[in-house]
Amino acid sequence: MQIPRFFIQAEQIDENVSAARIDDPDLVHQIARVLRLGVGARVILLNGEGSLFHCRIERQDKASVELVIERKETKSNERDVELTVAMPLIKPSRFEWALEKLTELGATTIVPIVTQRTVQKSGEDGKKKDGKERNVKKERWQAIVREAAEQSERYAIPKVVAPQNFSDYLKEICELSESEKCPGDLHYILAERNECPHLSMLLSYERANGNQQKNISLCLGPEGGFTEAELSRAAEAGLTFASLGKLILRSETAAVAAAAIVSAMRDIEAT
Repeated sequence: MQIPRFFIQAEQIDENVSAARIDDPDLVHQIARVLRLGVGARVILLNGEGSLFHCRIERQDKASVELVIERKETKSNERDVELTVAMPLIKPSRFEWALEKLTELGATTIVPIVTQRTVQKSGEDGKKKDGKERNVKKERWQAIVREAAEQSERYAIPKVVAPQNFSDYLKEICELSESEKCPGDLHYILAERNECPHLSMLLSYERANGNQQKNISLCLGPEGGFTEAELSRAAEAGLTFASLGKLILRSETAAVAAAAIVSAMRDIEAT
């Protein structure tokens, strides 16, 4: 039987006394009522920072679950290199589906972006809504990636940042490229209807030159694609143009397909 895994706040784990405490009402309910785990049951707790703890439930009530830490693991099934995916704000259900799948495929950071052709409802860029509404959306996104990370047995939860304009995203890429901390990172923009190499070919070239294990960013456009002005700015920012083939994909499909290609190429490199 698979041992249940849960991400909890790092401060809820006290390694000095080999103990942990869960007091999140939703998680307590899931453990006691949904999974029907009682005293003596074993669970795995993760702090979201790469550490994993094998635990046994020692005490529980309606408000909390107290556990004994039996063993800690720091070995990760994830690489140190990062995969950032910048994708447009699209229909909420499709965007949330992409969040789940990108988490399963190993994305470490997901950046919602607003482009000139992004079709959005009032406030979807995070600027027109009040703080409470923005927090609700961010909390929902974070809950989705947390659950997906638990399901796919990841050691860390991807970060979903606040929505930003495409121009601001390009500015950050430029700053990263100029930083000594991130030399040679690989930044791709997926541009349909453009004559450019397939993403897999570009990654194969980098692999042949020993660059496969560098941080990678993928940027995808909305339905209708990027404007010519946006593509020009991306070229000026140093992004490499890449293709996913002749077929035109929805934004969320393209994001998942591109992440799957990166994951597959890295798995090949690791074998």
